[in-house]
Amino acid sequence: MSLQPMIAGLTAALLMSAGGMAYGAALGSRSITALSAFAYAVAVLIVAWSVNRRAWAEGASAGSGLLFHTMRRNTRIAALVYAWAAAAFFAIYGLSPVRWQHGFQYASAATLIAAGLFYYVHRLGSDPTSTPPAPYLTVLHGLAVTAGLVFLLSSGKLQSVKGDWPANYIFLFGGLALAGVCYFAFLAQRRLTE
Repeated sequence: MSLQPMIAGLTAALLMSAGGMAYGAALGSRSITALSAFAYAVAVLIVAWSVNRRAWAEGASAGSGLLFHTMRRNTRIAALVYAWAAAAFFAIYGLSPVRWQHGFQYASAATLIAAGLFYYVHRLGSDPTSTPPAPYLTVLHGLAVTAGLVFLLSSGKLQSVKGDWPANYIFLFGGLALAGVCYFAFLAQRRLTE
């Protein structure tokens, strides 16, 4: 399934989630903030599942360009997760009274990662000799995100009363979304390269 028709919905969800997180942070409501982040993660996982399910089907073939296009779509979805993180950081720490000294640093880093991934997707599409990323890169990305999630959950950061409490929800739900995208992408890569 093509990602293009779902981009508008995913972008709208991105904006609503970032706005909802800033609203929740302004009210000091962890539940509104977490629910807004959770909603975007669910939207991402639904889209990623839709994009990858064709590659999982019996008889799917990489020779038809399916692997190349599926991996470009997965990379674009991952870029949208980083763009969401950037938007949420900027909205929370720019529009709410919550303050954290690293908010804009993480927002800037997420912006750069999203821009780099979008550029990579564009370059892949404009060069007919391009090949999709190697499966080990998908696995490394997924493992790095999973390690970050394990640290976040084991460190007790989700109970923080400091100004980083909304950021921890970005890390948690953004990490879960990215781990899911990496898992779906790896399944597609493995299935199409068997």
